[in-house]
Amino acid sequence: MEEYDVITIGAGGAAYPAAFRLKQSGYSVVMIDDKGIMSGNCLSEGCVPSKAIIDTVHNYKIMKEFSNFKLDYKDIIKRKDEVQEMRYRLHADELESAGLKIIKGTARILDSHTLEVDTATDKLKLKFRHLIIGSGAYTYVLNIPGAEFCITSADLFKIDPAVKSVPESIAIIGGGYIGVETASFMSILGSKVTVIEREDRLLPDMDAGIVEKLTGMLPEMVTHLNNEVKSIEKSGDKLKITIINENGEKNYIVSDAVMMATGRKPLIPQGTEECGIEVERKGIKANSSMQTNIPHIYATGDVNGLTPLFHAAKRQSLVAAANIMAGDTQVERFNSDSVPFTLFSIPNMSFVGITPEIARERKIECSTVTYHMAGDSMAEIRNETCGEITMLFDRNLKIIGGYVIGNDAGDIINEIALGIHKGLNARDFAEMAHQHPMTFEGLDSAARKLF
Repeated sequence: MEEYDVITIGAGGAAYPAAFRLKQSGYSVVMIDDKGIMSGNCLSEGCVPSKAIIDTVHNYKIMKEFSNFKLDYKDIIKRKDEVQEMRYRLHADELESAGLKIIKGTARILDSHTLEVDTATDKLKLKFRHLIIGSGAYTYVLNIPGAEFCITSADLFKIDPAVKSVPESIAIIGGGYIGVETASFMSILGSKVTVIEREDRLLPDMDAGIVEKLTGMLPEMVTHLNNEVKSIEKSGDKLKITIINENGEKNYIVSDAVMMATGRKPLIPQGTEECGIEVERKGIKANSSMQTNIPHIYATGDVNGLTPLFHAAKRQSLVAAANIMAGDTQVERFNSDSVPFTLFSIPNMSFVGITPEIARERKIECSTVTYHMAGDSMAEIRNETCGEITMLFDRNLKIIGGYVIGNDAGDIINEIALGIHKGLNARDFAEMAHQHPMTFEGLDSAARKLF
């Protein structure tokens, strides 16, 4: 039976940063992954390919304001595939340079120091001193009649995807971030988009006030809120979706394509609960040091449900590595308040830390300042003058949160997040000479309103 200092279940962003750090520090490390490659959903069908498409479509939207030209979706897909292949090659080179090993197979935890790997040809038993569970999440599909007719994010974003043309119409089940991002670019490319959401608004897990500001800026789409999908069936060469609203009234939507965008669920390895690891509704229970109730076993990334974002998973992975090297002592902790989130709709919307809704709920006394994109040079250059930068400061004028809607939102939010992480105050932002003409200027312009 082979023995390792550290085994990771998974080889994506929740696992490989820790594996690299620990390997460099002299630990014996092996990663177990069912695909046998270093990546994860982010690269295979998530962040990277979806943003490769969205970024291209966003630029297309800006340029078509000035010139009447067409963009072939097949060319967008070709570019997306090239980016993914480039990233896979990079990961393979990194893996080889580090001397790290991946066992291709499915892991089952047998006890607090042993697991079994089911490969295509054998079952291996491995011993470990420390275990990092970074197995990620899977696409959740509603258990309804006709679900097999739906496409998922994999059909849109994997290499050589099943969907290679823009459907004339598409119905998207789920108004969360995947649904809204897909609705945005499909609408801009000319598809007639319908979004079906069981809650009373789009993006129900996000600050209602911020979402309300965003929704009026989104590309054209029909929304059916407070509606539950009951079934999907063939109707000639189209698909017929049966929905029921909160009053029990039935309605029908006919569309060329139906996408299931109903979220993701943590992928809990077999044997997790049986060996005594605590599992909650949202995933494996982990503290801020990423330790489970068994101190030498860690849960990082989507599998713990804390902050299901790739960059959060990377940070959690490195926190786990630091604590392993300290003998399972809590020397580093994960701070979710400084992790930014960006909705890559068109326009983008980003937030971090305390939002206005959270501040009201917690009765946090704060000062709020706003910079409107309507007066921003770069937003005017790009003809995207909708949106705003809003920053929240506590009673001592320390930054505690913020959000950005519109131009460069996904970039700007990182500076606000860094401010939260480092405990910066309004004067720190106000005294920074942000480069002109860039929308970052809105940060110091907004902060100066407090002096």
